[in-house]
Amino acid sequence: MSISNGEKAKNIQHHKNKPTKIFLGMATNMLKHAFLIFRTYLDMVIDIIYGYFWEGTRKPLPDLEKKHAMLAESAVTLAAKIRNKELKSEELVKACIERIQQVNPIINAVTDERFDDALKEAQEVDKLIESGLTDEYFQKKPFLGIPFTTKESHAISGLLHTLGLVARRDVRAHEDAECVRRLREAGAIPVAVTNVPEVNKWMESRNYVFGQTCNPHHSGRTPGGSSGGEAALCAARATPISLCSDIGGSTRMPAFFCGLYALNLTSGYTSLKDDYGTTWG
Repeated sequence: MSISNGEKAKNIQHHKNKPTKIFLGMATNMLKHAFLIFRTYLDMVIDIIYGYFWEGTRKPLPDLEKKHAMLAESAVTLAAKIRNKELKSEELVKACIERIQQVNPIINAVTDERFDDALKEAQEVDKLIESGLTDEYFQKKPFLGIPFTTKESHAISGLLHTLGLVARRDVRAHEDAECVRRLREAGAIPVAVTNVPEVNKWMESRNYVFGQTCNPHHSGRTPGGSSGGEAALCAARATPISLCSDIGGSTRMPAFFCGLYALNLTSGYTSLKDDYGTTWG
């Protein structure tokens, strides 16, 4: 089998270039590892520097008082106690409000509230239960008398509905979002709305209207986003039900950051109506 002069030249050139290719490959690999080592130590230095400043401003949350101990129980358990007249809705809503007032100066989660109206609605629930209700009524309203909060991007009639935008800083909702309406139909009582990043788009719940929401476990760190206000408030034991929303992790990631479990329902099991009744396909 004969080899042409051109092929011989190519083989000779290939063998000549092989050491160069090996050297370039080794050099590239060394540079890559050097960069990774540099990046690792740079991150450590940044963590130490920023950690020093954040630790200095860290504010611990007050312990859960005995009169607020009920807030450590699940919404299902609390609903059963209200239904069985072991607990009054007014007592629970009042505890929720007082706990919010204790922790919010530290975590900056609540952007607007309806405390007085919530207490009045709780009193009405207690009167209704005292008058006598059927099991069928309780089945239709499984969360009767339970307070809840929701992220500010979910409209609650009369409360601020800014989505963290300066251009909307004075906008108030003129009706309830569909998810809020349905939770109210189940008997729950809205108490407050909580902070979000601008238009729910970021991993931190910070905007130019309400500022930064802080993680309740470490006030120098983020609770995540976009449902960061809800995660912070729930982890601080200040709300029995946190109503959130999630497309790419807006409920699940804040829950993870704050040591909670978040339920993101399978597509098709919840309404696709937006804040003012428009249906999106």
